[in-house]
Amino acid sequence: MWKTIVEELKKADNKEINTFIDVLSPKKESREEIIINCKSKFAYDFLKKNNYLSKIENIAKTLFDKDTVVKFTVVPENEDKVQNEDIQLEFDFKNKGNTNKNNEVIEQNEDYKNYTFDNFVSGPSNATVYHAAQTIAKNPGTGYNPFFIFGDSGLGKTHIIHAIENYIIQNKHKRVYYSTANQMMTDYIKSLQTKTVSEFRENITKNDVLLIDDIQFLSGKNGTQDEFFYIFNQFYDKKKQIVLTSDKHVNEINDIDDRLRSRFGMGVILNIIPPEYETRIAIIKKKSELFEINIDNETADFIASNLKNNVREIEGALKTLKISYEFIGNDTIDLKFAKNILKDIIKKKPTEVEDIIKIVSATTKVKPSDIISKKRTKGISISRQIAIYLTRKYTSKTFKEIGEIFGGRDHSTIITSISNVEKLILDDEHISKLVAKLSNDIEMSKGSL
Repeated sequence: MWKTIVEELKKADNKEINTFIDVLSPKKESREEIIINCKSKFAYDFLKKNNYLSKIENIAKTLFDKDTVVKFTVVPENEDKVQNEDIQLEFDFKNKGNTNKNNEVIEQNEDYKNYTFDNFVSGPSNATVYHAAQTIAKNPGTGYNPFFIFGDSGLGKTHIIHAIENYIIQNKHKRVYYSTANQMMTDYIKSLQTKTVSEFRENITKNDVLLIDDIQFLSGKNGTQDEFFYIFNQFYDKKKQIVLTSDKHVNEINDIDDRLRSRFGMGVILNIIPPEYETRIAIIKKKSELFEINIDNETADFIASNLKNNVREIEGALKTLKISYEFIGNDTIDLKFAKNILKDIIKKKPTEVEDIIKIVSATTKVKPSDIISKKRTKGISISRQIAIYLTRKYTSKTFKEIGEIFGGRDHSTIITSISNVEKLILDDEHISKLVAKLSNDIEMSKGSL
């Protein structure tokens, strides 16, 4: 009877049936009563919330008898793992009710309360940024001011900036203003519309520390740039700490006022890069502890070897394993389980630089040996710059490593090459289409490389 019910479920919910059906099994089957076992309370609550229990009962009444009673029991494989609450993915955090010297309550950003230095995994790829951030948090405004962090998305910039915020609020009892550049711009536009610009400024400048995330989004926003120039000077002249993050070096942000660019560069500029293998393993171990899941070494190696470019991807994979682990009610997360659950996240082999060079060579008709050479003819140079841009996009290679591959070029040359291609994509339709085609070719080839 249960097998027949499952077949009917598949007709209506084919995409989801394989996910949740493993947690259910028949205990008793008759026309009068069907009893179904569920492996975990979490899974039962999920099924109930999404109406699967009622669907099963309706199918049973339709197939067998309108008076058929369907009951569900929770019989977990491990009683100690039964939970009657939502998954808690982070450590609990106690707000200490901080006040400053004027006895004003300093509120903590609840959305980022777990973004602390203790929860950040430091390794060679981010050690300099990590230690500089700690120094700033302990002594805001006395050095490293402004502090400018740049690097690709998902590498920990937001974690670092909030770790600074949380430490200063908890231990220095100073007022901290945090915002993304986009949110600040939105607030500024609203103040213009409501004629409350002075209040907008006061709301920011009254603070002791200024933290702005994703400052690159000020690009081309001239009005907001002018306002931020004033705000920046207010903090800097009073020796108040300023911390900015960006997805690119200050010199590579397009359409930004030279006055701002100059001020951004007055302090310390540090790059945060994709973590190397050992750091990725440490991140997986640390996050596994935070998420309260047991990852064996083989599974950790599998995740670290396949998710190379982005800490956020690693965290997402672990959260997926956490939810699936609780849902199905398994005792352990082994390699077989991880491969099955993460197959849609880790479904393509990582792209190699050699493959990118071959694809660029085949389309631009420039030999691979010329692309990595020191030749500077126009056709070769643009092919090389595009290959460098795509290498940065599709691999975890650092600027230094990319420079070594492409003819022993230095860090600044690689940054310039990437910036040139980004500008050409915006300004040159032919280059834009070429890069789009090459990107598509790389994506299509990843599964068969």
